[in-house]
Amino acid sequence: MSSEETIIQIMPATGWVAVYEIEGEESAETIVCFALVESVEDGVKRRDVRPMCAEGKLIEFADDAENFVRVEELAEFEEEEDEDEEEEVEE
Repeated sequence: MSSEETIIQIMPATGWVAVYEIEGEESAETIVCFALVESVEDGVKRRDVRPMCAEGKLIEFADDAENFVRVEELAEFEEEEDEDEEEEVEE
C-alpha cells in the first residue's frame, strides 16, 4: 500500500476467493476481507474495493500479486474446476 492510499472500511468476504495463475494452472486463495481504499493520484481522489488475503501473519492486497487473475465466488470457482476435471476424464 503506497503512502497515498488509505483504507476507509473493511467488509467480510465470506465465500469469495482470489484466483492466481501458477505454472499455467489457476489456483484460489480465500479472501479474508474486502477493503474500501481511497487513493489520491495527481490531486484526484479515487475509491476502489480491493480484495485482501492472509499471507502468514499479514493481510495483504491480493491484487498486488503479479499472478493475480480475478476475484470470484468460491462456488463458481469450484464448479469450473469440476467441469475441467470431467473434460480431462472424457479425453
